[in-house]
Amino acid sequence: MREPHRTWGENLVRAAPIVLLGVITALAAWPQPAPAAVAHVVQPGETLWSIAVANNLTTRTVAVFNGLSEDAMVIAGETVQVPTVEEGAAALASAGAGSSSVAASGVDHLVQPGESLSSIAVANGLTVQQVASFNGLSEDALLIAGETIGVPAASATGSGTALAVDTSSGLAYLWSPAGSVPLDPAAASSFEAMRQASLSQFGVDLYPGGLLSGYRTYEQQASLYDLFLSGQGAPANPPGTSSHEYGAAVDLAEPVMRDIVDQIGGSYGWAGTIPSEWWHVAYVGG
Repeated sequence: MREPHRTWGENLVRAAPIVLLGVITALAAWPQPAPAAVAHVVQPGETLWSIAVANNLTTRTVAVFNGLSEDAMVIAGETVQVPTVEEGAAALASAGAGSSSVAASGVDHLVQPGESLSSIAVANGLTVQQVASFNGLSEDALLIAGETIGVPAASATGSGTALAVDTSSGLAYLWSPAGSVPLDPAAASSFEAMRQASLSQFGVDLYPGGLLSGYRTYEQQASLYDLFLSGQGAPANPPGTSSHEYGAAVDLAEPVMRDIVDQIGGSYGWAGTIPSEWWHVAYVGG
């Protein structure tokens, strides 16, 4: 039987679903742009640390990605690039801060199908936080089979190591991802004991949030105070009045650390002494 004649409009309507399906299929197959770094305009009072935490990254990752030191001061109104986890990890590796630098302080690990930060940490007797921090990753970062990450040795996480003491200054040194942070020897010894207890009881590491998060000279305190007064830095006491200048205070890296100190710090002589500042804890003696 001969098919009835259709007008041009009728043929168009009949073909429309097929054409639409083809367009949808083509769009689905079109390469989608990969997530990229986001420009962030620094707000008054913000720091590299606060920007990193807000984006579930480490301070080191954001600093390296922007070509800054980890304790660099950011100024309100300037723009900081916030990388994706992948971009941050690549920047760290390129700068020698990621897995490419682990030879002296850890080992390279080739990620196998099904592995995660958690499974790798457990297999090596470490916490997720230690492995993530060592690689400049967030703790919930997804690993891709075939990539290489660094697994820190005990010395790289500070576990089981004696505190170094500078005989010229009389200060001891705490481990942190940024480097060694000076502190009064008695305060440092108690902090390290509290740190080991935190790792054992809670699986949470305790460490300073940056190189100026422990002992500070009068001049360093004055610089931080001036930045605070200008609206470009975090709260800071006037020089000559801060417990940091005595090596008896630590600014912690993350809020969860303060929760731990509130629970067990009293046994080690540490306490939060400024209610409005979750990061600030001081050695009050045991």
